[in-house]
Amino acid sequence: MRAFSAPLLLAALFFGAAGSSLAAAKAPSGKPITLSLIALNDFHGNILPPSGSVLVPDPDKPEGSRVSAGGAAYLASLVHQLKSQNPRNTLVVAAGDMLGASPLTSGLFHDEPTIEVLDAIGLDIASVGNHEFDKGRLELLRLQHGGCFPKTPDGSAGVVGTDTCMNQGRFTGARFQYLAANVIDQQSAKPLLSAYAIKTLGGVKVAFIGLTLKDTPTVVTPAGVAGLDFKDEVETVNALMPALRRQGATVIVVLIHQGGQTTARKVLDKSCPGFSGEIVNLVDRLDAAVDVVVSGHTHQEYVCFRPDGKLVTQTGFYGRLVTKIDLTVDARSKRVIAKDANNQLVINDVGVKDAQGNALPLPRGYQALPKDPKIAKIVQRYGDLTASVSDLVVGRVTEPLDRRPNAAGESRLGDFVADVFLAGSSDPSYGERAAQMAFTNPGGLRSDLAGGAVSFGQLFSVLPFNNNLVTLTLTGDQIRRLLEQQWEQPQPPGGRILSVSQGFSYQWNAQAPQGAAPGTGARIVPGSIQLNGVPLELQQNYRVTVNNFMASGGDNFPVLREGQDVQTGEIDLVVAKLYLRTRGVVQAPAGQRIQRME
Repeated sequence: MRAFSAPLLLAALFFGAAGSSLAAAKAPSGKPITLSLIALNDFHGNILPPSGSVLVPDPDKPEGSRVSAGGAAYLASLVHQLKSQNPRNTLVVAAGDMLGASPLTSGLFHDEPTIEVLDAIGLDIASVGNHEFDKGRLELLRLQHGGCFPKTPDGSAGVVGTDTCMNQGRFTGARFQYLAANVIDQQSAKPLLSAYAIKTLGGVKVAFIGLTLKDTPTVVTPAGVAGLDFKDEVETVNALMPALRRQGATVIVVLIHQGGQTTARKVLDKSCPGFSGEIVNLVDRLDAAVDVVVSGHTHQEYVCFRPDGKLVTQTGFYGRLVTKIDLTVDARSKRVIAKDANNQLVINDVGVKDAQGNALPLPRGYQALPKDPKIAKIVQRYGDLTASVSDLVVGRVTEPLDRRPNAAGESRLGDFVADVFLAGSSDPSYGERAAQMAFTNPGGLRSDLAGGAVSFGQLFSVLPFNNNLVTLTLTGDQIRRLLEQQWEQPQPPGGRILSVSQGFSYQWNAQAPQGAAPGTGARIVPGSIQLNGVPLELQQNYRVTVNNFMASGGDNFPVLREGQDVQTGEIDLVVAKLYLRTRGVVQAPAGQRIQRME
């Protein structure tokens, strides 16, 4: 791994974290001070090694090789190694979505295992992300301050009745500090959580500002953000600068759950090719005193410098990498005089296998990390507690189903889930209220499915939100508008293509102008929308099933809020389990329900 990490420039950067009891090391007069940060983002409760692999540079293969990476026990070992390089002046920070959309091992216990693991690893400060609001403000405050998850009237708590507070009946909350500068409580007009934290390391006051994307309400259910306002990110940061200066902060770090992307094909590429996305415009408008921006949300990996010298980083997702950020601070002015960062792989010993199931050796120059025994024990405990549920086989699929979209934006996993939604809401007993078509958003699918036997744990990883199915009535014209909204702002670059159920099809024109404002798009080819081979009638009513997140207008599909005769159904995970069980072996969808026209 070292063979592909650029040398560190001078010294390590690290700011003091909120609540940290680290002693401040006094530097000799005139000698530059080394500070270090170890940064994470978008962990999403992956305390076990996640599925999939990472494409890395390989000295023997120009196209690169894949390695297995991630897992809390391996992550802890790397964090401890990096902290040992500068033990007095290193902090661990994160840029949001450390929990939420989590696999069963954490999600079954309302992400208390993730909090326990992150505390044990040594996380000091984290900004909130949009997924911290999946279950609402009260649940976020519970995870910060402690207390058991409230039980439902039938006495149960959790997905399958499992209680929380699994350590002697208590949950004390996170020892690390959440920051949320731009999340404002409407009643008090104050931030829901602390806006910033100032830590002293090596005699240097370092300020951390934490915030999430202002568009969080568009990617979270209304109940999750009820009573909260999400303010402009740049205005929030810049307005805090006078207060930070008055308190003597000379190094400024922004932890923000918003990000961008590059055109790099492999990790560990520090050239930052084609850097773009929301984060670029935000960073370039931040006060000049901001030194470092640790970003997240887009699940990308990059180390980039902006023209004014600001350093911007992100570590991908699921704990497969960490960023070691290194700052050199002048001993007299207490200001940064040099900065650098390197993303480093959390290589585990799970290994990558070929098509025949044989383990592939690691590329030359790479080495698996050992498991941290303390973290491994915590992870194993929760793994054992969920094993009987997680390992239960609920059905089979003939081929792997992944989230990778084709040229038209369609994925095999998305088609499968849309078919599940339709089957779960079209029983003949529903009569005229039975669904005729179903849609699902790609952001609601959190993991791929391997071919063959499908366990409940794997299915939970695909659908971890426990959304209810919602069936509603839309006209053919409203369905057309729904499809046009796939490209209306503020959608991600290239739009957000919904997966559609079997029997539904349409064509879209990639060369037609993308709608810059609601109602201005015209990409759907007229007359191409069909249901079972029959063109949709724009004035006719149809029954449509989506999840409750989409039904509330989530992911910027507001036309769904106009639906009539709304009927709430079963939880998506339960429907998917029954779908697999009753069919035995499910054929992989053939696709080609959506056609892209040039």
